[in-house]
Amino acid sequence: MLYTSAKNCSGDLCFITVLPSPGMDAENSVRSAYEELTDFLTSRRAALVHERVYGRVSLAPMVNQLRESLLKSTSIPLTYVEGIPFDDSEFAGIHALAVPIGEPASFRFIEKSDHVCGCEFRGDEAEYLFLSDVARLLPPSAKESRSRETYEAIKLAGEILHEKNWSYHDVRRTWFYLDDILAWYPDFNKARNELYKRLGLFNGNPKTIIPASTGIWGKSAHGAACTLDLLAMRPVEGRPLQCKRLENPKQNEATDYGSAFSRGLSITTHSNKYIFVSGTASIDEEGKTIHLGDMKRQTERTLKNIDSLLRNAGARLNQIQQATAFVKIQEDIPIFEEVLADMGLSHIPIVRTLADVCRDDLLFELDATAVIPSL
Repeated sequence: MLYTSAKNCSGDLCFITVLPSPGMDAENSVRSAYEELTDFLTSRRAALVHERVYGRVSLAPMVNQLRESLLKSTSIPLTYVEGIPFDDSEFAGIHALAVPIGEPASFRFIEKSDHVCGCEFRGDEAEYLFLSDVARLLPPSAKESRSRETYEAIKLAGEILHEKNWSYHDVRRTWFYLDDILAWYPDFNKARNELYKRLGLFNGNPKTIIPASTGIWGKSAHGAACTLDLLAMRPVEGRPLQCKRLENPKQNEATDYGSAFSRGLSITTHSNKYIFVSGTASIDEEGKTIHLGDMKRQTERTLKNIDSLLRNAGARLNQIQQATAFVKIQEDIPIFEEVLADMGLSHIPIVRTLADVCRDDLLFELDATAVIPSL
């Protein structure tokens, strides 16, 4: 089943989520997903600029084969992470971003070391740069440790941005998927913090525009410890673009406890406000995990935290256009679904996965993107 923000808003970016079809085996479910995606792109005269698949790593070769045969019009690299599905289907879903097909000069692929690693797009609202699975471009020498791999992946992303006359200060959203996250999350933070400090992003100023981010468990299809995707945005000449770091009265800043990301960012253009919500969990105003061992209350608190952040940007939970749920314990899945239904949010396009969160006592995390018309 395909969900898209195109039904609710207009603008450069179309957020697409394709979820598995009930009752299908993995191969037919993937085939159906790409048929839906292809039909949508064709009918909208749109092109993919970013795509991420969640599913068992063992499924990756088959997904790549079906994708190549059905989605013939794209050269955008696929980011594939092991987002373990809630059920036994092996395929959890697809998150994608598409843009209108316009003048050829408005769209350019980005290559590094003879590999396409992303693209640039000049739209009506802004200019955009997307990078996919940066760590796959690293040489073996850059992977001697997981923290070194993280450092080198972020550094390489910065180099690619610089080569294209962009800056890491233009980056608005990052996604980090970390294999065996609980074993080395402090080392990951240390590596990211070190580079962000050098870049002037992690400087103690709560107004500094630091990217919204997800940092969650996720196994790479090519064996990397760190999978990194990013989105950069900057103004297009003659068009306004306002970027604001969002504060959440229900949570302290992640930078207060040594994690270099913002709780969320809002990007306002002449037609839309894009609200990027970082991975959010049951963490309170002092940065502490609350409701230990209680999945229901952790899920409720997480959604209240997100609701509070969205309200600060003028949005509501039911205006989320794309989200990913990460549940730690399989037996807690019915509790998550029950809370979602009780809050009237079952219709939200959520890719559902089983994953460890960055703290062992956190049972649930959700990241999200909302889009509303700008005032």
